[in-house]
Amino acid sequence: MKKTLLSLLLVSAPLAAEPQLFVRNQPFAGPVRWFPARTLAPLDGLLESLGCSWQVDQGKLQVSCQGQGGPALKEILPISLEGRTVRLEQHIQQDRIFVDVDQVAAALQCSYRKGADGTVDLYGPLLSQGLGQGALRGSSDDPSFPVHLEKVQLTPMGGVMRGFARLKHQGQDPFKWVLVRVAVYEKSGRQVARCTELVKDLKPGAEAFVQFPKLVGQCQNPVMRVEFEAR
Repeated sequence: MKKTLLSLLLVSAPLAAEPQLFVRNQPFAGPVRWFPARTLAPLDGLLESLGCSWQVDQGKLQVSCQGQGGPALKEILPISLEGRTVRLEQHIQQDRIFVDVDQVAAALQCSYRKGADGTVDLYGPLLSQGLGQGALRGSSDDPSFPVHLEKVQLTPMGGVMRGFARLKHQGQDPFKWVLVRVAVYEKSGRQVARCTELVKDLKPGAEAFVQFPKLVGQCQNPVMRVEFEAR
């Protein structure tokens, strides 16, 4: 009788949902290795999903936060990000280089969150990298800046906030990249959330739509500050 009851419980018990890896708010398309203390994924797949480019030069992997894509990575190499040496544990699995996702988040200065069910959200780098020297910098408060904020919306939804921004290029010269930084504050001045997204190839007169990732945190009357870098 006890064996029969145990069998019924095992059959009727719901299976635990498998965790997922999201990169820049999209499901990661490559293989993922889940372990209790770490999550491994292919380095080249992570870099491409994060909007990075890379090349092998003089025995070193040179990673840039501009462009996208590069060669398949099959050997362990020293890694340089925008000229700065970064250290990642690299593992060869099935003829590919796998790395720890949270180590990548720390090295590339990504926003990173792990849910209670093990699901991992990895957002774009550049929160502090920026577009480098020579980039134009401004904000939505500056009417003379070439990139104009046409509309921004943020909606609280059960402990998180979702939103978007619509931009328009009012200048005369095309931009290869536009970096959009959004910071959300309470009226008291306390920062509630922030995110950063990239817009590619914004031409004069063109509009761009930026979808924010899920922002953790909530307040009744959020105040937003939107800053731009363009080059």
